Amino acid sequence: MLLKRGIHANRDPSTIYTTLKDAEEFFRDLTEESPVNPTTSMRLAAVAAAHRIFCNSIAVLPWQVRQRVGDERLEPDHEIAQILKTRYNSQMGQFTAERAIVSQAFWHGTGFGAIRRDRAGRVREIFPLPSAGYTRQVNPDDGAVWYFFSVDPDTPGGERLTRAFSESELLIFRFESFNGYQGLGMLDMARESMGTDAAAQKYNRKFFTNGSRLSGVVKVATSLDEDVREVVRGDFERMSRGLDNAFRVAVLDRGMEYTPLGISQKDSQLLEARAFSVDEISRFTGIPAYMLQAGKQSYQSNEQQQLDFVTNTLTPPVTQIEQEWTWKLLSDEDRAAGMYLHKNLNALLRGDSQSRAQFYEKMISMSVFNPDEVRALEDMSPLPDGLGKTYRFSKNYAPVGEEGDES
Repeated sequence: MLLKRGIHANRDPSTIYTTLKDAEEFFRDLTEESPVNPTTSMRLAAVAAAHRIFCNSIAVLPWQVRQRVGDERLEPDHEIAQILKTRYNSQMGQFTAERAIVSQAFWHGTGFGAIRRDRAGRVREIFPLPSAGYTRQVNPDDGAVWYFFSVDPDTPGGERLTRAFSESELLIFRFESFNGYQGLGMLDMARESMGTDAAAQKYNRKFFTNGSRLSGVVKVATSLDEDVREVVRGDFERMSRGLDNAFRVAVLDRGMEYTPLGISQKDSQLLEARAFSVDEISRFTGIPAYMLQAGKQSYQSNEQQQLDFVTNTLTPPVTQIEQEWTWKLLSDEDRAAGMYLHKNLNALLRGDSQSRAQFYEKMISMSVFNPDEVRALEDMSPLPDGLGKTYRFSKNYAPVGEEGDES
């Protein structure tokens, strides 16, 4: 469902101004703030890239149902695996639904997934909810927390629909939070930065639309009526407006003088400001600048930054999701039996074929993996007759104090 938002029309001011009133309208248009919302912010390349990378990187991570039994780590059969690995609901797969939850948190601070259970309490579906405009209330009698969501009706004239959910009915993910229950998103933290970049982009568009020429004021020695002013304005606009009329020469008569208004892109350091906005988005989201196609590009440094991105940027939110999903989707009996839900971050650290081969070789030689476990990581079937279940180790790793085989 889509929540209706107000539509604010932005006027495109005329290039030539002949009265003080026109000049006032010009400056008011330059200082008027454009609305900052997900729709307008996604028109900014750095913000759109950061949103795509953050949401996709989390949603693409595969789920595993794990169980601790003593020192062993097992992957038991559990009905929740079918939902987490395939489809959250009849309309959305795991990736699409989870990406929507993370996206809502990215913009509004908190993302919600409504859990639908059957009469036996088993999870059947998970639906992402729109976060804009939700309210959180605490019942003073029993301390229970309730979340209220409102959406517009599907038909004109219908009543606005409101639904209350208890905290146990929701999967909750917070992009950032100071107190643990109120989320902060990019619209809260980076509104000024995104608004500045949007204003720079708007100015850049107007600058090139007007043939890379600054706006200005035409001064005359006598007062002119409204019709004559419109004629002068129209003549100047037809002569100079648009890229096809760039660099044309104007001939002024009757004592007219043209005075440009504003400053050039070079003087305003427009390019530097837009480059700085990319760095700002990188700082707010934790996404390395090279992933936003900014900064110096080096394969080795980028490879290290990818590891840093997974470790410092993705691990905290993924840990939050794992803990929340484990608590809400598994029963008390499941958790008591040592079960937990795990997102495999190794999916983002696969590297190239040579790097993976060297890594697997070391893991097998130290008896960390057996061949079948390596084949599973490569999405391959086990070796026949159980041949891949044998652990191997190098004789060079014999315990201290024991003599190795010198043959």
